[in-house]
Amino acid sequence: MIRPEAAAFFKKYSEIFAGLIIALIGLWLATRIGWFWTAIGVIIAFMGLGLAFTAFRRLIFKTDQIGPGVVEVDERQISYFSAYEGGSVSIESLARITAITTDEGPWSDDLHWVLEEDGGTTLTIPNSAAGAEQLFDAFAALDGVDYSMATKAMGTTNHDSFVIWSKPRAALH
Repeated sequence: MIRPEAAAFFKKYSEIFAGLIIALIGLWLATRIGWFWTAIGVIIAFMGLGLAFTAFRRLIFKTDQIGPGVVEVDERQISYFSAYEGGSVSIESLARITAITTDEGPWSDDLHWVLEEDGGTTLTIPNSAAGAEQLFDAFAALDGVDYSMATKAMGTTNHDSFVIWSKPRAALH
């Protein structure tokens, strides 16, 4: 039997471990004799590293705390349902994504995502809501998302706001 703490650790980082194992298999293949296996091994190694890097970024959005509400991402529509508030926004009509923090972090879940649509509608989602990790995949569909700002927001201990993404403005000339 494996200890529950160890099982939780491996479950949390399983995607990263899988990517690194794939990269190691690719490196092993790259050391085989022949240019064909070297090329295949290098391709597999890069795919494994890409998977591990993406899993590491996705890990930023995960939280162990249970907060209010449920997030659902379905057909490019982000919905948040809660007993107190809720709503939905379309990914196509997003104008800006902002991370709002309080001074309770980084040890408590003090992060909220503010999704603003072109028409002025805003949707505020706590990062501790069930299903909030789906936001990573939804944000990945947008060009120019600043994941380093998201990381900075999650580690801050101040009241602050961080613009993670904003729609490029059309040039008039």
